[in-house]
Amino acid sequence: MRIISGHLKSRTINVPKSVKNLRPTTDRARETLFNLLASRFEIEDKNILDLFCGSGGLGLECLSRGSARCTFVDLYPETVKANIRNLALEKCSAVVKSDAVRFLKSAGENEYDIIFADPPYEYGGYEKLLDAAEEIKAFMILEHSDKFSPQERHSKYLFLRKEVGMAIFSFFDFKKKNEE
Repeated sequence: MRIISGHLKSRTINVPKSVKNLRPTTDRARETLFNLLASRFEIEDKNILDLFCGSGGLGLECLSRGSARCTFVDLYPETVKANIRNLALEKCSAVVKSDAVRFLKSAGENEYDIIFADPPYEYGGYEKLLDAAEEIKAFMILEHSDKFSPQERHSKYLFLRKEVGMAIFSFFDFKKKNEE
C-alpha cells in the first residue's frame, strides 16, 4: 500500500499480513475518498482523528496532504506506530491504544475537524460510535459494508454516501448539531 498524494506520495505503508483482522482501505477506495474530500473540505492545517486506524493509511494520507496533526486510535497500534516512525511523522502524530467509542467519549468537543472511522465490517457498535462522534461536532467519514445503514437520528447528519467496490463511505456533518 502506498501514500497517494502530497509530500509523501508513493511512500510505502506497511500492512503486515500476519496482523489478524487488518483490512486496509484499498488504494482505489482511498483515492476516490480523497477526491471527494478535496472537492468539499480543506484538510490542510486540520486536526484529524483516525479511528480503527489499523496501518494508519487514512490519517497518514491526510498528513501527507498537509493536515496539522493526526491522532490514531486502535486496540492494536503497533503497525501504525511503525508506519509513523518509518515516515518520520512523530511530531505531528499521536497514537492511542483504546476502544474507539471510549476514546470519543473522553475527547473534547471541537478538538478534531475530521474523523475517519474504518471499523471491521462485522462491527456491531455503529450506532454507539455515531452517538459518541456526534458529540465531537466534527465531520465524520465512516467506512462500512452494505449491511449497515444509519438510524434516523443519525441520517439527518448524513450528506453523502459513496460506494467504491465493497466499501461504502458515509459522510456525516455533526457540526450541524451546533446549529440546532
